[in-house]
Amino acid sequence: MTSSPVLVLDLDGVVSIAHPGSAAPWYATLKADLGLDYEEIERDFFRTPEFMEVLRGRLDLYVALHAYFEPRGLAGRLEEFVGYWFAKDAVLDRAVLDQADAWRRRTGGHCFAGTNQEHHRIAWLKEHAGLDGHFDDVIYSASLGVCKPERVFFTNAQARMGITVAQSILFVDDSAANVDGARMAGWRAMLYRGPESLAQALERWG
Repeated sequence: MTSSPVLVLDLDGVVSIAHPGSAAPWYATLKADLGLDYEEIERDFFRTPEFMEVLRGRLDLYVALHAYFEPRGLAGRLEEFVGYWFAKDAVLDRAVLDQADAWRRRTGGHCFAGTNQEHHRIAWLKEHAGLDGHFDDVIYSASLGVCKPERVFFTNAQARMGITVAQSILFVDDSAANVDGARMAGWRAMLYRGPESLAQALERWG
């Protein structure tokens, strides 16, 4: 167990910058590239209770996607879609990672990712995007069985990280609800507003 300074960064919106709502989302050319309509997929898959079960680790992504694709005659394109999604959604902000790496060297602290993700994408990001080189561990919802902003996500994550003192954690997320959830669990937390806001915070942290 440790009480050293700890930095926990959200992935989508902080480290990974091709998320929905960003300037260049991963699906920007999905229609042209694969002939698939993201608005339909978002409405009928990503915003459903079934996908929330995927994020909680209670339903496998491929099982859930097959149930979506099969009635539309697209079951044979499932692997193609997932490969496209994972590759396009792996644009990492190197400025943020460099800041986290520098902070860890300067303070001797620990750096984790804390994110709502399912098992397959996390495995892909570790293998192909090199996340493990920047974080002590990637703590994610499917491995904890619960999603941010629920308070138990943060208490379970703290236990998984082996952190004894909640106030030794600085959590950075682009969602106000997630920041509030972290604070309810006793963590320090800040709303991410770009690399400059993170740089200013890390100058004072640790």
